[in-house]
Amino acid sequence: MPREGFRLLQGEELISVYRPDDGRVKAFCSVCGSSLFGNEWPEGDQIGIRLGALDGDPGIRPSFHTFVASKALWEQLPDDGLTRYDEAAT
Repeated sequence: MPREGFRLLQGEELISVYRPDDGRVKAFCSVCGSSLFGNEWPEGDQIGIRLGALDGDPGIRPSFHTFVASKALWEQLPDDGLTRYDEAAT
């Protein structure tokens, strides 16, 4: 989501950030280990918010499925008519 549309209300001091040399930022709760944010947290123009970090319905729905070639054998994708990409969406 665009950075200007996001505001963290509390708990910023509990966020631990990992910045790998060859990847994107990973931000976790330092108490429970939950993955919270990605992309360019906290200084980027876009913030990747992990939907598991939200308490309610975000009001959005998927528009495609990615990395379907590497999904677990037991994982069943819904028959929802969305475009499927074996790798990253293009």
